[in-house]
Amino acid sequence: MIHVTFFALSCPTAATCWVRPVVIESAARRCVLLPGGQQTAGCWTVPLVSVSAGEPYTRAAAEWLRCRTGVSDLRIAPVVGVLPAVGARRRTEYVVLVRPAAAAWTDDMRALLEGSARWWTLDELQTKGVSVEPEILPLLLQGYWDGWLPDGEVSLE
Repeated sequence: MIHVTFFALSCPTAATCWVRPVVIESAARRCVLLPGGQQTAGCWTVPLVSVSAGEPYTRAAAEWLRCRTGVSDLRIAPVVGVLPAVGARRRTEYVVLVRPAAAAWTDDMRALLEGSARWWTLDELQTKGVSVEPEILPLLLQGYWDGWLPDGEVSLE
């Protein structure tokens, strides 16, 4: 279940947080995922980008994607998932959905992010039983695309 809670728009000034930009294409209901590393082997994931204390996480996500891909026409979707700092997750993580300013991406964002990245539809993730990190990502995407999540920050507990 997703609990709706609203948080501040930037990271706390005393600590660093993380942002996880998810490249999406709403018309096709798909997102770009990267193969997991050693700690998440056999899983598909999204980048984990550190955010400086006090820096807006939306700016950190957009800057990271611009530097990594060279694409500047990015829009952060109004729904943001928040993974609170608990257990092994020592810092808060913000999951932002990044869409093109135009109707579709002009470049192949998958290849620009990483050669082994791939586009996944929600149907593929569900029917193939694909492991995703963070686990709640498919539900966040579905809620955004189906319109049942409110704009703003949503706690993903």
